[in-house]
Amino acid sequence: MMKRIALLMVLVLGLAAASAARSQQPSGEPTPKSKAQARDTVDFKPSPELQKALEDLAAAVQSLALRIASDPEIKAAAMNVASGAVTTAQQVVSEQSVHIQEALKTAAERISAQSSHQKVKKP
Repeated sequence: MMKRIALLMVLVLGLAAASAARSQQPSGEPTPKSKAQARDTVDFKPSPELQKALEDLAAAVQSLALRIASDPEIKAAAMNVASGAVTTAQQVVSEQSVHIQEALKTAAERISAQSSHQKVKKP
């Protein structure tokens, strides 16, 4: 049963990724790009096979989500898995809080140094 729930969570995450990828596709209107921006970006165009696979995955996940919503037993199991994932995330954050704080401090110092360096260059 837990394997089915884990598979369900993977499928839901896959649907979310597919939805995010679909929402980030260009709208058809080309936008002007600077030289730096043109060098730093890569345009990906999914193959028709990949697009079909993503659409099939989205349909499968949607039907699974409807099944979860209608079956109280599966819904309860999915909630338990989600609760476990949240608990695990909380534990990781609390265990790694010192490292996270150090990383944030370092990032703030670098941003501050870059900001002051840029102000010095500009008269």
